[in-house]
Amino acid sequence: MTMSNADQATPPSTQEQESAAPGLAESNLQAVAGHAWYVCQTKPRQENLALRKLEEQGYQVYLPLLAVWKQHKDGWRKNDQVMFPRYAFVRCARPGQSIAPIRSTPGVTGLVSFGNVPANIDDTLVEAIRQLAEKNAHPAQQQVSPFQIGDSVAVTDGPLKGLSGIVSNIAKERVVVMLTLLGREKPVAFPFQQINRESGAS
Repeated sequence: MTMSNADQATPPSTQEQESAAPGLAESNLQAVAGHAWYVCQTKPRQENLALRKLEEQGYQVYLPLLAVWKQHKDGWRKNDQVMFPRYAFVRCARPGQSIAPIRSTPGVTGLVSFGNVPANIDDTLVEAIRQLAEKNAHPAQQQVSPFQIGDSVAVTDGPLKGLSGIVSNIAKERVVVMLTLLGREKPVAFPFQQINRESGAS
């Protein structure tokens, strides 16, 4: 994230948070003239608590989420994960509102700062992140499978358990995998829950 200060903060890595609530992810992103966005750091897995308490104090808050596929015991499902774990965007919503109470808000550890100066970012960057999150949540062509053509996968259940192959075709609830059987490649269809990406595959 490009900060207004000369230095830059290290972008946080992405980790999953299945409990993220879309209803708390975004709160009135209309521009407030002269009010900068700040980067709020939260306690581990307490982003929603922090956002709720900040909203109760009248701040505008934004927690970008990403929809990702995750394998569960009953199959694959999409879950929301925080785009920047332990980080959210916050700004004052009215003239004269102080940012000082943010630091003592439950779930918050502080504001990202350079020295004693809280770093702030432009509306344009927050808007770009918001558009990226919306595009991920509502793609032009809804992805119906956690796999993509060309993925290296392993069969994890059924009579062919232990074999590996390459995804060659995808249907709504099944994936066609090219397996080597008796010295020849054969296309075999599997339900999602019987295969998984091989270790190291993206």
